[in-house]
Amino acid sequence: MRSWFGQSLVVVVLVGAGLVLWRAGELEQRIATAERELVTLRYQEAGTIAAEPSSALARLMPGEDRTLTAAKQLQATADYWQSDYDGVAANPDVKLLAANAAYRATRRDGGQWQAVVGRLDTLVKSYAEVLRDDPTNEDAAFNYEYAVRLRAALAARKQPVAPVDPAGSKVTIHGREGAPPAESDMKKFKMIVPMRPDERLEAERAGKAGQKVRKG
Repeated sequence: MRSWFGQSLVVVVLVGAGLVLWRAGELEQRIATAERELVTLRYQEAGTIAAEPSSALARLMPGEDRTLTAAKQLQATADYWQSDYDGVAANPDVKLLAANAAYRATRRDGGQWQAVVGRLDTLVKSYAEVLRDDPTNEDAAFNYEYAVRLRAALAARKQPVAPVDPAGSKVTIHGREGAPPAESDMKKFKMIVPMRPDERLEAERAGKAGQKVRKG
């Protein structure tokens, strides 16, 4: 009887562990899919996938807290690149991205210099909080310095700040869209293909004259 009960208990434990691993694998796969959609600039699809509810069984897997945090980060990033700056700025789970969104919203709205400077004061504090949590965060340090200098410049100028449409800058998650230089002639573009070792040796031989044989 004890043997039967012990075997049944082992089977139940193994089945439960298998279900947890299965659900955790599904969550990992969903995060990977969302990341793929994000880097291919399919922001809406990435946000939708990342926002799908997670199984309670997946949360029992050790270390899944990091995966759930990654899902929230992906969803917020997708919203950010869809210009939902107000929503991202109010998200306490993504402090750096929220600060960046607050900056974008400030530049988008513009307004009287006093109001803009006040919003930049709050923005500077947000970047400072990110740096307190992680002093090695170079992005936060750069943005902090930039926001401080921009605030000082606007306060010194004391003029209304014109709104800037962030959507018109053609910036993606990978940076600005590349293009050939304005004065370049793409018709003269040449592609250089590396030669194989045997082809390189043959070319060297072709450029050398044969050894002359002295007569007489």
